[in-house]
Amino acid sequence: MPKRLELKFCLTVIFAIISLPSLAVDIHEDAGTTGAAFLKIEGGSRPIGMGGAFVGLANDVNTIYWNPSGLTSVRDREFTAMQNFSIADISNQFIGYTQRLGEKGAWGASFLGAFTEIERRRGPTDEPDSTVTVGGFAVGLSFAYALSPELSVGATAKGISQQLDTEDSLGAAADVGVLFRLLDNQLGIGVAAQNLGFLDTEEDLPMNVRGGIAYQIRTKPSIADPTPPRDLFALVADVNVPIVAGYPTFHVGAENWLYDVLAIRVGYSISKGENPRNGLTGGIGLRRTGEASLENISFQFDYAFVPDEDVGDAHRISLILRF
Repeated sequence: MPKRLELKFCLTVIFAIISLPSLAVDIHEDAGTTGAAFLKIEGGSRPIGMGGAFVGLANDVNTIYWNPSGLTSVRDREFTAMQNFSIADISNQFIGYTQRLGEKGAWGASFLGAFTEIERRRGPTDEPDSTVTVGGFAVGLSFAYALSPELSVGATAKGISQQLDTEDSLGAAADVGVLFRLLDNQLGIGVAAQNLGFLDTEEDLPMNVRGGIAYQIRTKPSIADPTPPRDLFALVADVNVPIVAGYPTFHVGAENWLYDVLAIRVGYSISKGENPRNGLTGGIGLRRTGEASLENISFQFDYAFVPDEDVGDAHRISLILRF
């Protein structure tokens, strides 16, 4: 693609992303409540450390949640597992796996769940009469394909199960995404629609559209160092527009790798409404390659901290394996 056409294309997509919030205002006027609210809990620690902006960067297994088209960035195989320690003793997990499928394709599988226990009492007793686990989970199967070196598309099909105290429900949904990598892979522009589907209780799912842009710097392979490119620095910005209910949220963040071992991440989220999510987030990452029998495995540990004075701080810990 000629450089002038690339620039015009970038400006067009950026303008479209910026215009998304005005669409959300019209949608929200007739909005209702949504079911399967656990789907709003984003997957991964690395993206949250950058303020929840990842749709345009989308370059590791975490993108299976954020923008499935980014799976074409995975070189071989990647696995991730995350535990989120948050409010009200809610146990939240995210698990993802992806691998190459030929030269241009990639596929992946994922699990996202959130569970907690509630107590049942017939009277004002110190000990509950019984407890019951409530929550929900979604399992997904993803596929991505690179239409060209600059353009990738992807989709995820999800089965949903929600277990409440008085009623259970099942459903199905899909995520679809597109990712443009321009300016010699330094500029990423992504758009993804999430949770397009239904529940058998006829509740609306938390459907939304995410748009993002990212500028990144990576190492370049050479004859002296033929190892795959590795992230060095990234600036990211996203806007998340609910389709059914709520207000748009804005996310910005940055990541900087020091000595190819330690990552420092910082981000900020801006939103309004009944439950605004305004404030800083931060995180760190550690990576290294295994030794001896593990020399073909790369380990990455990520941690994210989300402070909140009203509902309590949240801590996310995750592991990424590349092999």
